[in-house]
Amino acid sequence: MFDWITKRKASPVASALSTEYPMVSTGQGGFLAGTHVASNLGWRSVEALSVGDRVLTFDHGMQAIAEMHRETMLVPEGDQSDAQCPLLVPQDALHNRVPMWVMPDQGILLESDLAVDAMGDPFVVVPACTLEGYRGIHRACPGQRLELVMPRFAMDEVIYLEAGLLGFSPAPSSLLDAAATEDGLYRILHQDAARELIANMMAEEAFWAADVSSGPGISGEVQFVSAR
Repeated sequence: MFDWITKRKASPVASALSTEYPMVSTGQGGFLAGTHVASNLGWRSVEALSVGDRVLTFDHGMQAIAEMHRETMLVPEGDQSDAQCPLLVPQDALHNRVPMWVMPDQGILLESDLAVDAMGDPFVVVPACTLEGYRGIHRACPGQRLELVMPRFAMDEVIYLEAGLLGFSPAPSSLLDAAATEDGLYRILHQDAARELIANMMAEEAFWAADVSSGPGISGEVQFVSAR
């Protein structure tokens, strides 16, 4: 399936591999104040959490927060062209129950059969900036002053945000030791590879949407294409 999608030169999203914004690698990231995180205290705003509070992780259950990184970022009024401008994720685009903002260098864990076909693992971490255009995700600064918070744990973790969006939180050592991240549990795609994967996911969704709207007349072709 991955090879078939990448060879569709006439895809309506063929131009999605390039954007007007520079892409940045997954790294520091951070969650905007007001973002709700699943914790032992229930769904809590990320800025209300403290070191020692326990957060629900994707692979290791409840884990205690080891460090809390906080940062204030100022964005020029009306400037949505800056590489640091957040992206707005519409409700349900990534299993989030409400619309939410993510920083462009924030890692997001995705599951995709295309990733399985290409690299043998359905779960990959991609920089949020590579999601632009996918399911309505776009740049949209929520204000001039952005309060960013990132809980960090003893090891790399993925945590639940706003019901279902999965945000990557690298361990403190991962920021200084690239090998620690490369050899860790989570596969982090370079921004170019991540953007290619997202473009292929967009092409796949566009294909199946077109197939549904066209009716049962090409069902045989679809069965052939989807066969492994």
